[in-house]
Amino acid sequence: MFLSPPDLSATDAYACLGVRAPAVLTAPDGAVFAVGITRPAVALDMIRAATPDGLAPTRDDAAAFRLRWFAYTHPNSPGDPVTRPAAPGEDGAFPVVIWRAVDQATARATRGTVAALAPMAVAA
Repeated sequence: MFLSPPDLSATDAYACLGVRAPAVLTAPDGAVFAVGITRPAVALDMIRAATPDGLAPTRDDAAAFRLRWFAYTHPNSPGDPVTRPAAPGEDGAFPVVIWRAVDQATARATRGTVAALAPMAVAA
């Protein structure tokens, strides 16, 4: 059973990430974040819609998604993080489904291997 996502307006999502509704964000390393979502299937659909030309995740990739909760922290100086790990239900906590860059690389490599082996299977 999955936790229901909270109303983002009652969380720290805007203070931390500038989002007021569920959204897909990317990190400089290529990681993809579905903010405000707790279900992998919903995150899968959101990521597919946000990346029509990029690597679209499959249902197999959804098994590698990671659900984490974050909340606002008070940075001591410029450059300090504004988010910290949090527990579900904690005051201000918001969910993020993460598709890490390393998991994307694994998916690309696996699909490349399958595609390379497909002609060999037909020839056999």
